[in-house]
Amino acid sequence: MYRLAIDVGTTNIKLSLFEKYQLIDKIEIRIETQYKEFGKVFQNPAEILQHIKSGIKKFGEKGIEIEQISFSTAMHSIMPVIDTLYDEEMFIWLDTQASSFVKEFKKEELANRFYQKTGTPIHEMSPFSKMAFMKNKIWFKEVKKWIGLKEYLMSAFTGQEVIDYSTASATGLFNIHEKKWDEEILDFLEIEKEKLAELVDTDAYYVIKKELADELFISQDILVYIGACDGCLASYASYLGNGTMNTLTIGTSGAVRKLTKKIELDKEGKTFCYYLNKEYWVVGGASNNGGQVLEWASDVFCQNQSIYEELDQIFKLSPIGSNGVLFLPYIAGERAPLWNAKATGGFKKISIHNKREDLLRSLSEGILFNLRYISELINLDTREISVSGGFFDSPILATLAADIFGKNCIQSVFSEPSFGLICLIEPPKKSIILDQKRIFTSLENHLKYKNIYNMFVEELKTEL
Repeated sequence: MYRLAIDVGTTNIKLSLFEKYQLIDKIEIRIETQYKEFGKVFQNPAEILQHIKSGIKKFGEKGIEIEQISFSTAMHSIMPVIDTLYDEEMFIWLDTQASSFVKEFKKEELANRFYQKTGTPIHEMSPFSKMAFMKNKIWFKEVKKWIGLKEYLMSAFTGQEVIDYSTASATGLFNIHEKKWDEEILDFLEIEKEKLAELVDTDAYYVIKKELADELFISQDILVYIGACDGCLASYASYLGNGTMNTLTIGTSGAVRKLTKKIELDKEGKTFCYYLNKEYWVVGGASNNGGQVLEWASDVFCQNQSIYEELDQIFKLSPIGSNGVLFLPYIAGERAPLWNAKATGGFKKISIHNKREDLLRSLSEGILFNLRYISELINLDTREISVSGGFFDSPILATLAADIFGKNCIQSVFSEPSFGLICLIEPPKKSIILDQKRIFTSLENHLKYKNIYNMFVEELKTEL
């Protein structure tokens, strides 16, 4: 019998099949995202559900018997339910319609008070901000329920409209100290607690709906586990698979996280603190500007070829520090450390002597300088850093991270939320140190980068 971990991220659905802790098979399905005017960004949850059903059927066609299903979902999704018609537009973290509200609200004392209660920074990404923005809509009072993707999927699979503490702690509505929906925040939003899903711990499970099991040709005895949010599970996976509390993930966006046994909050509200399980919390900061900066550069500087193909040559022709060029990577607005959806990026300290390769090398350095700055806000554990995401498919960028952070890095296939899900359901008795590759930092290179990083921080402070 096998266990199926379903991880629904921003761009892909990953259905991973495990036997005990061993990954046996995997299916990836891309998710379509709609970008509209005025910062409106959403996905269709009904399409996501259909993709998941199709993936499960593919495993069934192989004769695979599934015993358990568990869910990991991206954070910050929200959808107003009016007349039960809620299957077309679910707003995701990229939605920035709430920019005007956030700009004004952050000036108020309530902003930091709400952050200290929830551990969720005040930003356009959070359901709190989206709901506050929607409060002025004529249909606001007609909303019968507010749900995110986790509640939607649990309802579809089990008939129970529930949300786990981990995903809830990224909404900006959940009091992490009391583990309940915060009454003061709900009063501010003018919504009743009954309009939100029931809260449960991350180890909660339910039996699959009979009619869905019949539709998918799978057992009616399958247990469906609610799981947690993707970022927290990635940190948990890295800890159990690689033995480190620190994670650095760079895909389209980027994040630095630390697993901790206590709530840790930033006095200025610049970092997040989300619940994982009864023992652990995840502290960190997420950046909008990860691999998509290099994708942008591919279009602008590389004649639509991938910059990744040129990296070896770029790093040979431009030395550490890009011959003086610095790049502030905020071309897609920014979450941590700026928390400004309207932020912009750019090259600094360019001279007539700089070449194309200097500009291109400074992009990668800027992405990692920014994430190092975030890492200092959360005070990383002294151990190594587990790195994951498509950015690090390039060995030269993995080495660059080790040199800029001044820590050895670990690359492992067991840094995915799906592996964290399996361990969340059945925690191993001790850390499982699995197949991994170590990237060692160079002290000489790190000392060179230290001086350049300090210059980056001085430029960054002009944006803060």
